[in-house]
Amino acid sequence: MSDSAKRLSQIVQASHLPALDGLRAVAVGVVMLYHFTGNPWVPGDLGVGLFFVISGFLITLLLAREVESTGTVSLSRFYLRRTLRIFPAYYVFVLVSLAVDFVRGVVWSKGLIFSAFAYLMNYYNAFNNHPTTSIAHAWSLANEEQFYLLWPAAFLLLFRSTPKARVRWLVGVIVGVVIWRSYLYLGRDVGAAYVYNAFDTRADSLAVGCLLALIAHRLPRSDWPKRVASAGYLPLVTLGLLYLSRVLTPAGYHYSLGFTVDAALMAIFIVQVVQLAAAKDPWWTWLDHPVTRFLGAISYPLYLYHIWGLSAATFMGLDWGPVRIAAATVFSVVLASGSYYLVERPFLRMKDRIARHRPGPVSLMGATQP
Repeated sequence: MSDSAKRLSQIVQASHLPALDGLRAVAVGVVMLYHFTGNPWVPGDLGVGLFFVISGFLITLLLAREVESTGTVSLSRFYLRRTLRIFPAYYVFVLVSLAVDFVRGVVWSKGLIFSAFAYLMNYYNAFNNHPTTSIAHAWSLANEEQFYLLWPAAFLLLFRSTPKARVRWLVGVIVGVVIWRSYLYLGRDVGAAYVYNAFDTRADSLAVGCLLALIAHRLPRSDWPKRVASAGYLPLVTLGLLYLSRVLTPAGYHYSLGFTVDAALMAIFIVQVVQLAAAKDPWWTWLDHPVTRFLGAISYPLYLYHIWGLSAATFMGLDWGPVRIAAATVFSVVLASGSYYLVERPFLRMKDRIARHRPGPVSLMGATQP
Protein backbone atom coordinates (compact mmCIF):
# COMPACT_ATOMS: atom_id res chain seq x y z
CA MET A 1 0.00 0.00 0.00
CA SER A 2 1.44 3.37 -1.00
CA ASP A 3 1.92 6.18 1.51
CA SER A 4 -1.00 8.16 0.08
CA ALA A 5 -3.32 5.17 0.06
CA LYS A 6 -2.30 4.23 3.55
CA ARG A 7 -2.92 7.78 4.70
CA LEU A 8 -6.44 7.91 3.27
CA SER A 9 -7.21 4.46 4.69
CA GLN A 10 -6.03 5.62 8.12
CA ILE A 11 -8.17 8.76 7.86
CA VAL A 12 -11.35 6.80 7.19
CA GLN A 13 -10.59 4.51 10.14
CA ALA A 14 -10.71 7.45 12.57
CA SER A 15 -13.71 8.06 14.82
CA HIS A 16 -14.23 11.46 13.21
CA LEU A 17 -13.80 12.13 9.52
CA PRO A 18 -12.52 15.64 8.81
CA ALA A 19 -14.58 17.89 6.54
CA LEU A 20 -17.68 15.64 6.45
CA ASP A 21 -19.75 17.86 8.76
CA GLY A 22 -18.68 20.79 6.62
CA LEU A 23 -19.68 18.97 3.45
CA ARG A 24 -23.13 18.36 4.88
CA ALA A 25 -23.39 22.08 5.62
CA VAL A 26 -22.39 22.84 2.03
CA ALA A 27 -24.92 20.32 0.69
CA VAL A 28 -27.85 21.74 2.62
CA GLY A 29 -26.66 25.27 1.84
CA VAL A 30 -26.86 24.58 -1.91
CA VAL A 31 -30.39 23.20 -1.52
CA MET A 32 -31.48 26.19 0.55
CA LEU A 33 -29.95 28.73 -1.83
CA TYR A 34 -31.77 27.15 -4.77
CA HIS A 35 -35.13 27.17 -2.98
CA PHE A 36 -34.61 30.67 -1.61
CA THR A 37 -33.69 32.17 -4.99
CA GLY A 38 -35.33 29.89 -7.55
CA ASN A 39 -32.32 30.56 -9.76
CA PRO A 40 -31.79 27.74 -12.29
CA TRP A 41 -28.06 28.48 -12.29
CA VAL A 42 -27.96 27.30 -8.68
CA PRO A 43 -28.02 23.49 -9.02
CA GLY A 44 -29.91 22.64 -5.86
CA ASP A 45 -30.19 18.97 -6.73
CA LEU A 46 -26.40 18.67 -6.46
CA GLY A 47 -26.81 19.25 -2.73
CA VAL A 48 -29.20 16.31 -2.54
CA GLY A 49 -26.84 14.21 -4.65
CA LEU A 50 -23.99 15.01 -2.27
CA PHE A 51 -26.13 13.86 0.65
CA PHE A 52 -26.77 10.57 -1.18
CA VAL A 53 -23.06 9.94 -1.80
CA ILE A 54 -22.13 10.86 1.79
CA SER A 55 -24.86 8.59 3.17
CA GLY A 56 -23.76 5.61 1.10
CA PHE A 57 -20.14 6.27 2.07
CA LEU A 58 -20.64 6.61 5.84
CA ILE A 59 -23.19 3.85 6.28
CA THR A 60 -21.00 1.41 4.38
CA LEU A 61 -17.94 2.36 6.44
CA LEU A 62 -19.92 1.73 9.62
CA LEU A 63 -21.11 -1.65 8.35
CA ALA A 64 -17.59 -2.63 7.25
CA ARG A 65 -16.23 -1.74 10.68
CA GLU A 66 -18.88 -3.78 12.40
CA VAL A 67 -18.15 -6.81 10.24
CA GLU A 68 -14.44 -6.50 11.04
CA SER A 69 -15.14 -6.19 14.76
CA THR A 70 -17.84 -8.81 15.22
CA GLY A 71 -17.87 -10.88 12.04
CA THR A 72 -21.41 -9.81 11.22
CA VAL A 73 -23.87 -6.93 11.26
CA SER A 74 -26.60 -6.76 13.89
CA LEU A 75 -29.57 -5.77 11.77
CA SER A 76 -31.72 -5.15 14.84
CA ARG A 77 -29.17 -2.72 16.29
CA PHE A 78 -28.70 -1.03 12.93
CA TYR A 79 -32.41 -0.44 12.43
CA LEU A 80 -32.84 0.68 16.04
CA ARG A 81 -30.04 3.23 15.68
CA ARG A 82 -31.46 4.50 12.39
CA THR A 83 -34.95 4.72 13.91
CA LEU A 84 -33.72 6.78 16.85
CA ARG A 85 -31.68 9.01 14.56
CA ILE A 86 -34.26 9.66 11.85
CA PHE A 87 -37.85 9.03 12.87
CA PRO A 88 -38.42 11.50 15.77
CA ALA A 89 -37.38 14.64 13.88
CA TYR A 90 -39.03 13.50 10.67
CA TYR A 91 -42.42 12.65 12.14
CA VAL A 92 -42.51 15.81 14.24
CA PHE A 93 -41.81 17.74 11.03
CA VAL A 94 -44.61 15.93 9.18
CA LEU A 95 -47.08 16.55 12.00
CA VAL A 96 -46.09 20.22 12.25
CA SER A 97 -46.43 20.61 8.47
CA LEU A 98 -49.81 18.90 8.48
CA ALA A 99 -51.04 21.14 11.31
CA VAL A 100 -49.75 24.37 9.77
CA ASP A 101 -51.23 23.52 6.38
CA PHE A 102 -54.56 22.71 8.05
CA VAL A 103 -54.59 26.15 9.68
CA ARG A 104 -53.72 27.70 6.31
CA GLY A 105 -56.61 25.85 4.70
CA VAL A 106 -54.38 23.54 2.65
CA VAL A 107 -55.89 20.07 2.65
CA TRP A 108 -53.64 17.04 2.26
CA SER A 109 -54.97 14.21 0.12
CA LYS A 110 -55.09 10.70 1.53
CA GLY A 111 -52.30 9.73 -0.83
CA LEU A 112 -50.10 12.55 0.42
CA ILE A 113 -50.77 11.66 4.06
CA PHE A 114 -50.01 7.98 3.48
CA SER A 115 -46.86 8.76 1.49
CA ALA A 116 -45.61 11.18 4.12
CA PHE A 117 -45.98 8.73 7.01
CA ALA A 118 -44.84 5.67 5.03
CA TYR A 119 -41.63 7.29 3.69
CA LEU A 120 -42.92 7.10 0.12
CA MET A 121 -42.76 10.75 -0.86
CA ASN A 122 -40.32 9.89 -3.63
CA TYR A 123 -42.89 7.75 -5.42
CA TYR A 124 -45.73 10.16 -4.60
CA ASN A 125 -43.76 12.86 -6.39
CA ALA A 126 -42.72 10.47 -9.16
CA PHE A 127 -46.29 9.47 -10.07
CA ASN A 128 -47.84 12.91 -9.54
CA ASN A 129 -45.40 15.06 -11.52
CA HIS A 130 -43.66 16.35 -8.39
CA PRO A 131 -46.46 18.61 -7.12
CA THR A 132 -45.68 21.60 -4.94
CA THR A 133 -46.39 20.68 -1.30
CA SER A 134 -44.85 21.71 2.00
CA ILE A 135 -43.19 18.28 2.25
CA ALA A 136 -42.29 17.66 -1.41
CA HIS A 137 -38.59 17.85 -0.53
CA ALA A 138 -38.99 14.79 1.71
CA TRP A 139 -38.60 12.67 -1.43
CA SER A 140 -34.85 12.46 -0.81
CA LEU A 141 -35.41 11.27 2.77
CA ALA A 142 -37.66 8.52 1.43
CA ASN A 143 -34.85 7.41 -0.89
CA GLU A 144 -32.41 7.30 2.01
CA GLU A 145 -34.83 5.39 4.22
CA GLN A 146 -35.38 2.80 1.49
CA PHE A 147 -31.58 2.53 1.18
CA TYR A 148 -31.26 1.96 4.93
CA LEU A 149 -33.92 -0.72 4.74
CA LEU A 150 -32.29 -2.68 1.91
CA TRP A 151 -28.54 -2.13 2.09
CA PRO A 152 -27.51 -3.76 5.43
CA ALA A 153 -28.87 -7.19 4.46
CA ALA A 154 -27.42 -6.87 0.96
CA PHE A 155 -24.12 -5.81 2.51
CA LEU A 156 -24.01 -8.94 4.67
CA LEU A 157 -24.53 -11.14 1.63
CA LEU A 158 -21.97 -9.16 -0.33
CA PHE A 159 -19.31 -9.51 2.35
CA ARG A 160 -19.29 -13.27 1.90
CA SER A 161 -17.57 -12.66 -1.43
CA THR A 162 -14.07 -11.38 -2.22
CA PRO A 163 -13.24 -7.66 -2.16
CA LYS A 164 -12.99 -7.58 -5.96
CA ALA A 165 -16.38 -9.27 -6.26
CA ARG A 166 -17.92 -6.66 -3.98
CA VAL A 167 -16.58 -3.87 -6.14
CA ARG A 168 -17.79 -5.59 -9.31
CA TRP A 169 -21.23 -6.09 -7.79
CA LEU A 170 -21.59 -2.42 -6.89
CA VAL A 171 -20.31 -1.34 -10.28
CA GLY A 172 -22.93 -3.63 -11.79
CA VAL A 173 -25.65 -1.98 -9.69
CA ILE A 174 -24.51 1.47 -10.78
CA VAL A 175 -24.41 0.51 -14.47
CA GLY A 176 -27.76 -1.25 -14.15
CA VAL A 177 -29.43 1.86 -12.70
CA VAL A 178 -27.92 4.03 -15.45
CA ILE A 179 -29.28 1.68 -18.13
CA TRP A 180 -32.71 1.50 -16.46
CA ARG A 181 -32.97 5.26 -16.01
CA SER A 182 -31.80 5.91 -19.57
CA TYR A 183 -34.29 3.40 -20.93
CA LEU A 184 -37.16 5.02 -19.03
CA TYR A 185 -36.30 8.62 -19.93
CA LEU A 186 -34.90 8.23 -23.44
CA GLY A 187 -36.61 5.06 -24.60
CA ARG A 188 -40.01 5.13 -22.91
CA ASP A 189 -40.54 8.89 -22.55
CA VAL A 190 -41.06 8.53 -18.80
CA GLY A 191 -41.03 12.06 -17.44
CA ALA A 192 -38.30 13.76 -15.45
CA ALA A 193 -40.44 13.67 -12.30
CA TYR A 194 -40.15 9.88 -12.10
CA VAL A 195 -36.45 9.49 -12.91
CA TYR A 196 -35.58 12.38 -10.58
CA ASN A 197 -37.51 11.09 -7.54
CA ALA A 198 -37.74 7.30 -7.66
CA PHE A 199 -35.41 5.07 -5.70
CA ASP A 200 -34.97 2.67 -8.59
CA THR A 201 -33.63 5.50 -10.75
CA ARG A 202 -31.53 7.30 -8.10
CA ALA A 203 -29.94 4.38 -6.24
CA ASP A 204 -26.74 4.78 -8.26
CA SER A 205 -25.74 7.90 -6.31
CA LEU A 206 -26.03 5.98 -3.04
CA ALA A 207 -24.17 3.04 -4.61
CA VAL A 208 -21.32 5.35 -5.67
CA GLY A 209 -20.93 6.32 -2.00
CA CYS A 210 -20.97 2.64 -1.00
CA LEU A 211 -18.33 1.86 -3.61
CA LEU A 212 -16.14 4.72 -2.38
CA ALA A 213 -16.35 3.34 1.16
CA LEU A 214 -15.29 -0.15 0.08
CA ILE A 215 -12.36 1.27 -1.88
CA ALA A 216 -11.27 3.69 0.84
CA HIS A 217 -11.69 1.15 3.64
CA ARG A 218 -9.10 -1.18 2.15
CA LEU A 219 -7.30 0.69 -0.59
CA PRO A 220 -5.25 -1.27 -3.12
CA ARG A 221 -1.78 -0.13 -4.11
CA SER A 222 -2.49 3.14 -5.82
CA ASP A 223 -1.32 6.72 -5.80
CA TRP A 224 -4.59 8.21 -7.08
CA PRO A 225 -5.66 9.59 -3.68
CA LYS A 226 -2.41 11.56 -3.47
CA ARG A 227 -2.66 12.74 -7.05
CA VAL A 228 -6.20 14.08 -6.80
CA ALA A 229 -5.41 15.88 -3.52
CA SER A 230 -1.87 17.04 -4.26
CA ALA A 231 -2.84 20.74 -4.20
CA GLY A 232 -5.51 22.75 -2.45
CA TYR A 233 -6.99 24.10 -5.67
CA LEU A 234 -7.72 20.67 -7.19
CA PRO A 235 -11.14 20.26 -5.50
CA LEU A 236 -12.13 23.49 -7.25
CA VAL A 237 -11.33 21.82 -10.57
CA THR A 238 -13.60 18.93 -9.57
CA LEU A 239 -16.35 21.38 -8.61
CA GLY A 240 -15.95 23.13 -11.96
CA LEU A 241 -16.36 19.85 -13.82
CA LEU A 242 -19.35 19.03 -11.62
CA TYR A 243 -20.99 22.36 -12.39
CA LEU A 244 -20.39 21.91 -16.12
CA SER A 245 -21.84 18.39 -15.99
CA ARG A 246 -24.94 19.57 -14.19
CA VAL A 247 -25.75 22.99 -15.62
CA LEU A 248 -24.31 23.19 -19.14
CA THR A 249 -25.54 19.87 -20.53
CA PRO A 250 -28.86 18.84 -22.15
CA ALA A 251 -31.68 17.20 -20.23
CA GLY A 252 -31.16 13.93 -22.07
CA TYR A 253 -27.68 13.66 -20.58
CA HIS A 254 -28.67 14.86 -17.12
CA TYR A 255 -31.55 12.41 -16.67
CA SER A 256 -29.63 9.43 -18.07
CA LEU A 257 -25.87 9.38 -17.45
CA GLY A 258 -25.56 12.76 -15.75
CA PHE A 259 -26.69 11.75 -12.26
CA THR A 260 -23.99 9.06 -12.17
CA VAL A 261 -21.21 11.26 -13.51
CA ASP A 262 -22.14 13.90 -10.94
CA ALA A 263 -22.06 11.34 -8.13
CA ALA A 264 -18.63 10.09 -9.25
CA LEU A 265 -17.28 13.65 -9.26
CA MET A 266 -18.73 14.16 -5.77
CA ALA A 267 -16.94 11.01 -4.60
CA ILE A 268 -13.65 12.37 -5.95
CA PHE A 269 -14.38 15.69 -4.23
CA ILE A 270 -14.93 13.89 -0.91
CA VAL A 271 -11.61 12.05 -1.27
CA GLN A 272 -9.90 15.36 -1.97
CA VAL A 273 -11.30 17.49 0.82
CA VAL A 274 -11.11 14.77 3.48
CA GLN A 275 -7.37 14.46 2.86
CA LEU A 276 -6.78 18.19 2.54
CA ALA A 277 -8.76 19.00 5.67
CA ALA A 278 -6.87 16.31 7.59
CA ALA A 279 -3.62 17.91 6.40
CA LYS A 280 -4.88 21.34 7.57
CA ASP A 281 -4.67 22.74 4.06
CA PRO A 282 -5.56 26.45 4.33
CA TRP A 283 -7.96 26.21 1.39
CA TRP A 284 -10.22 23.77 3.21
CA THR A 285 -9.83 24.25 6.98
CA TRP A 286 -13.10 26.21 6.96
CA LEU A 287 -14.93 22.91 6.52
CA ASP A 288 -13.91 22.05 10.09
CA HIS A 289 -14.63 25.50 11.53
CA PRO A 290 -16.97 25.27 14.58
CA VAL A 291 -19.72 27.24 12.81
CA THR A 292 -19.53 25.06 9.71
CA ARG A 293 -19.52 21.90 11.81
CA PHE A 294 -22.56 23.11 13.75
CA LEU A 295 -24.46 23.78 10.54
CA GLY A 296 -23.47 20.31 9.39
CA ALA A 297 -24.70 18.84 12.67
CA ILE A 298 -28.13 20.44 12.17
CA SER A 299 -28.20 19.82 8.41
CA TYR A 300 -30.96 17.22 8.77
CA PRO A 301 -33.49 19.55 10.46
CA LEU A 302 -32.24 22.41 8.26
CA TYR A 303 -33.25 20.37 5.26
CA LEU A 304 -36.58 19.54 6.87
CA TYR A 305 -37.56 23.06 7.91
CA HIS A 306 -35.94 25.39 5.38
CA ILE A 307 -39.16 25.58 3.35
CA TRP A 308 -40.94 26.84 6.46
CA GLY A 309 -38.10 29.32 7.01
CA LEU A 310 -38.70 30.63 3.51
CA SER A 311 -42.45 30.76 4.15
CA ALA A 312 -41.86 32.82 7.29
CA ALA A 313 -39.75 35.34 5.36
CA THR A 314 -42.42 35.55 2.64
CA PHE A 315 -45.18 35.99 5.23
CA MET A 316 -43.27 38.96 6.66
CA GLY A 317 -43.20 40.58 3.23
CA LEU A 318 -39.42 40.32 2.83
CA ASP A 319 -39.26 40.19 -0.95
CA TRP A 320 -35.91 41.83 -1.75
CA GLY A 321 -33.42 39.10 -2.67
CA PRO A 322 -30.58 39.47 -0.12
CA VAL A 323 -32.94 40.33 2.76
CA ARG A 324 -35.24 37.45 1.84
CA ILE A 325 -32.33 34.99 1.73
CA ALA A 326 -30.85 36.24 5.01
CA ALA A 327 -34.19 36.19 6.84
CA ALA A 328 -35.14 32.76 5.48
CA THR A 329 -31.74 31.43 6.55
CA VAL A 330 -32.10 32.82 10.08
CA PHE A 331 -35.62 31.44 10.45
CA SER A 332 -34.46 28.06 9.12
CA VAL A 333 -31.52 27.88 11.54
CA VAL A 334 -33.78 28.77 14.47
CA LEU A 335 -36.33 26.11 13.53
CA ALA A 336 -33.61 23.53 12.87
CA SER A 337 -31.86 24.30 16.17
CA GLY A 338 -35.15 23.86 18.02
CA SER A 339 -35.68 20.50 16.34
CA TYR A 340 -32.10 19.43 17.02
CA TYR A 341 -32.01 20.31 20.72
CA LEU A 342 -35.60 19.59 21.69
CA VAL A 343 -36.41 16.55 19.54
CA GLU A 344 -33.25 14.93 18.25
CA ARG A 345 -30.71 15.22 21.06
CA PRO A 346 -32.59 13.03 23.60
CA PHE A 347 -32.92 10.25 21.02
CA LEU A 348 -29.32 10.71 19.86
CA ARG A 349 -28.15 10.09 23.41
CA MET A 350 -30.14 6.86 23.42
CA LYS A 351 -28.57 5.91 20.08
CA ASP A 352 -25.08 6.61 21.42
CA ARG A 353 -25.69 4.42 24.46
CA ILE A 354 -26.70 1.57 22.16
CA ALA A 355 -23.61 2.11 20.01
CA ARG A 356 -21.27 2.06 23.02
CA HIS A 357 -22.36 -1.50 23.81
CA ARG A 358 -21.12 -2.72 20.43
CA PRO A 359 -17.52 -3.96 20.18
CA GLY A 360 -15.06 -2.01 18.07
CA PRO A 361 -15.30 1.54 16.65
CA VAL A 362 -18.77 2.87 17.25
CA SER A 363 -19.31 6.04 15.30
CA LEU A 364 -17.95 8.00 12.40
CA MET A 365 -19.89 11.16 13.06
CA GLY A 366 -23.25 12.37 14.15
CA ALA A 367 -25.65 11.80 11.28
CA THR A 368 -25.75 10.52 7.77
CA GLN A 369 -29.04 12.19 6.98
CA PRO A 370 -29.28 15.69 5.54
